[in-house]
Amino acid sequence: MASSVPKRVRASSAPRPGQSTVALAVVCTLLGLPLVSACGPSTGSANGPVASAAQSGAAAPATAGSGHTTTQGGATDPAANGSASGGGTSDGGIGGNGGASWVLSAPQVAAGYPQGQPPADMVQRFNTDTRQNAARLGVSGTPVHAYYDDRADGAWIFYTGVTGSGFDPDHLHDILYQLPAVNDDGAGDRTTTSAIDAKPGPHGGRAICNTVLVHTDMLTTAVSTCSWFTPTTAAGITLVSKADGTSTKLGFTAVDVAPIMRAIRAEVEVPRQ
Repeated sequence: MASSVPKRVRASSAPRPGQSTVALAVVCTLLGLPLVSACGPSTGSANGPVASAAQSGAAAPATAGSGHTTTQGGATDPAANGSASGGGTSDGGIGGNGGASWVLSAPQVAAGYPQGQPPADMVQRFNTDTRQNAARLGVSGTPVHAYYDDRADGAWIFYTGVTGSGFDPDHLHDILYQLPAVNDDGAGDRTTTSAIDAKPGPHGGRAICNTVLVHTDMLTTAVSTCSWFTPTTAAGITLVSKADGTSTKLGFTAVDVAPIMRAIRAEVEVPRQ
């Protein structure tokens, strides 16, 4: 590994041009992890991306609010209901609009983010990891996906989901929930996986954010996916830093991704007619 590099780079530090995604890819390769779903949720743990059946998605992304905390590599969503696996709250919980029937769409612009086209190799890795993870949730229906361009933060927003019927939001949430876990390779490299409950927003249902935090002597980086579930929809949002030098961060925590998830959800999920 890069154990000869004594100084670590914090995930909140602005990277040099082209450093962030390249560095993340190097870390993932050295650790034997896929770029998105393991340097994001791992396919072998409860940390999978919002694996909707047909997602393209990886582990996955507005900037963090002030006053948040991090625990064991996971972040506490400022709008979370405070429990790791408890039910929704009146602000978008199951008790709110949980009985509504929703469908997913992919507008050209969502929450102010226009659609764009990430590099083909990034999309391929994302799609491969998604297919591997989708079976874990066991949902099927009409798939939808889009790639949105977060130009302010220099990141691609991967949005993937499926519209179906008979989904159990609590069960799907619990599949992705896990206690924080740390894997140390004994050579100074450490991977922390975690999940936190998140408020789903006014449409109700359940939401959860999964984070993989990778520490090496070279850098510290995070990849997070925030997923939401209703009886008719399952979807998620992941942010991946660009490699063109415009990225403002080496990674994105749940605190970064949860607000974007709620904002995009408000525009891509509409009532069934």
